[in-house]
Amino acid sequence: MNDCVFHDAETRQSRPVFSAPRRGRPTAHVDAHLLTVSQSWQPDGSLSLTAQGRLDVNTVLSFRDTIFSALGERPLHLTLDLSPLEFVEPAGVSTLVTFARVAQMVGVAWNIEPSPDLKVTLEETGLTHLMNAPPPTGIELAQRLLIP
Repeated sequence: MNDCVFHDAETRQSRPVFSAPRRGRPTAHVDAHLLTVSQSWQPDGSLSLTAQGRLDVNTVLSFRDTIFSALGERPLHLTLDLSPLEFVEPAGVSTLVTFARVAQMVGVAWNIEPSPDLKVTLEETGLTHLMNAPPPTGIELAQRLLIP
């Protein structure tokens, strides 16, 4: 299947077209005008991802694939620069919560640089702790593995 977005002429909305399933779920490909995520590796082993566009129900699968692939690379530190985003819907906030949990589990330190609107949303929902976290200590990792 081609990497494209289906444009509905009647509603003037765009929906992602899904490729063949990977690991049991489809992967979304979206047009660059909806969402782009660029990455930049630093010499110290840290990775920076910058998202531009909008993080909504149409783009969240592509965003999720990108950030979890980045976690799979096991950078020393991962920065999500979301300040250029136009807006973030609840599906995007949910993805950030999942990202924070997974990053903590695999021991990757992270920080999120939110857009002004996202920062307000995180403050109103009590999720400001998602903005950054140091890597877990060896003792914390061992406790997670040993305690059921």
